[in-house]
Amino acid sequence: MKKKYKIGVISDTDPSIVRVLKNAGLYEYFDQLTFNFELGVNKPSSLIFEHALQGMNLPAKEIVFIDDYEKNLDSAANLGIQPILILSKPNLQESSKYPSINKLSDLLLLL
Repeated sequence: MKKKYKIGVISDTDPSIVRVLKNAGLYEYFDQLTFNFELGVNKPSSLIFEHALQGMNLPAKEIVFIDDYEKNLDSAANLGIQPILILSKPNLQESSKYPSINKLSDLLLLL
């Protein structure tokens, strides 16, 4: 996907994620990394999504955001970002508002 799309992460996590991504050899695959510990806000704050949008340097309508919480998807959608619900938790059901996928590789079916 990296050859055709920009890839970013928006995550509520702790600072060790940077080390983990670098040690796993994954850090270089991302065009934008937006972490709550750097901004002092958590999802669904619009500030975290605005920061990611600035870093991606693309119009919001060209950005897809995947999350397993509809409240986070709502916040992204309010900024014009295309939300997708990932059904990664047990008993999580498809959304009536947003497209749903079962795993990240299913995203290719929607793009």
